[in-house]
Amino acid sequence: MDIHNLELDVSCYATALYHEVNNRTLEEKLGVYYTIHNRVKSGRWGKSVCDVVYASGQFAVRDETHAPIDKVTFLKTELFVLDAIRGKYANPVADALFFHDDSIPAKNYWFGRKKKAKIGRMVFY
Repeated sequence: MDIHNLELDVSCYATALYHEVNNRTLEEKLGVYYTIHNRVKSGRWGKSVCDVVYASGQFAVRDETHAPIDKVTFLKTELFVLDAIRGKYANPVADALFFHDDSIPAKNYWFGRKKKAKIGRMVFY
């Protein structure tokens, strides 16, 4: 992997994590990180991290109603992503491709999917 692709991957992972699970536990962040990683491996949402993160309707990264990004928090998220890419953390969600916060009712098309893990308030399928 060249440095340019690594920078893009880190930025896209961090953007998704920041907007999806910014105020959550390390374990919840890991679950979302590995869900994105699993999606890249599957190829169903694209061939790169950025393809997956910016696939239509998949992650909360295009919503203009978000508060401005806190640069220090975003940098910490990028550092977390670098550690995850380097393999510092084990995958807690196996081959999960979907997740949702348990405060949001599961969508009909999630029924029949095998729950892989529940970490904090996040459910992974």
